[in-house]
Amino acid sequence: MHTNLRKGSGLIMKKTLVALSVLAAAGSVNAAEIYNNDGVTVNVNGSAEVQYYQDYEADGTDVSQEIRIDDAQLNTRVSVAVTEELSAVAGLDLTFESDDSDNKGTDQTDGAFVGFAHSTLGTITFGRQYLITDDSGIGTDFEVGYGQYGQDQTVSNDAIKYVYDNGQFYFGLSHDLDEGDSDSANDPNSTDGRIGVRFGGLDARLYVFSGENVALGKTSKGGTLAAGDEDSYNLEMVYTFSDAWQMTASYGNVDREIGDVKKVDEDIFEITGSYTLEKNTFSLGYVYNDDDTLDVTSNNIYGTVVHKFNPNVRAYVEAGYVDVDYENAADPDYDLAYTVGMEVKF
Repeated sequence: MHTNLRKGSGLIMKKTLVALSVLAAAGSVNAAEIYNNDGVTVNVNGSAEVQYYQDYEADGTDVSQEIRIDDAQLNTRVSVAVTEELSAVAGLDLTFESDDSDNKGTDQTDGAFVGFAHSTLGTITFGRQYLITDDSGIGTDFEVGYGQYGQDQTVSNDAIKYVYDNGQFYFGLSHDLDEGDSDSANDPNSTDGRIGVRFGGLDARLYVFSGENVALGKTSKGGTLAAGDEDSYNLEMVYTFSDAWQMTASYGNVDREIGDVKKVDEDIFEITGSYTLEKNTFSLGYVYNDDDTLDVTSNNIYGTVVHKFNPNVRAYVEAGYVDVDYENAADPDYDLAYTVGMEVKF
């Protein structure tokens, strides 16, 4: 689950709603308005999250605990009124996070885009931005969920993204035209989308992703894959019983190939339950992952406790256990993984 994500009084109200929809589409709903004049609105938000983290450690290996910056973000959104219903929008997202390879950290621009937002028709943006499937996944963990659904490549330099949400029905589509800077046939491109509906306490949605020459991440055995082709989907349901209880469930499949050779064919099932008591939320989650290509299955159980000091500050602790079974190889034993973290937003 990452994290890491508006001249008469009537016109001001409509523009505020448009700006909020743009922020929601970009994953930045907790924003402060720092400028509003003559139809121009500027909103800024950000966060810093630091963790003390121990990854899953197989017997015979040494994976050290670490204090790391999960991410530190600064997000800016600009909305400029064009007509009463239409605004031009722009966004800039800056991120710093720890880099395990050199322990120096990395600075990157996750978003630099422009587009248009309509009060009823939705928002379309162009440029570097998160793809729709970056929002997929229903896990309540921060780091210890094992084998969950997700793409490795979720940001594109030259993406077109459309987002629509009328409160009950919502839809999104993004297309990565050609992320590379060369004319090579190996430049990645992808199309992904989401369709969802809300009824009472139920929120159900389907994510789909299809990409060529995209980053594939790791196999179920932990090996790193080269770029290749991926087709995947994830069906998710969230049911909120009350202010205290919530349950989520998802089922997905990930198919990854390099050339004509299938490298990953995973079925992934996850279910979680959460209970909130005053400022504390207690969650349990279970993930089942079955990779037919590598003949390996995993069962993962995790628990998380989050204390919310106020809407902008939270601290959390979590622990996870995983059991991995190989059909044609010895099964490793893993020690518990755990995380202690704190996040401050503004």
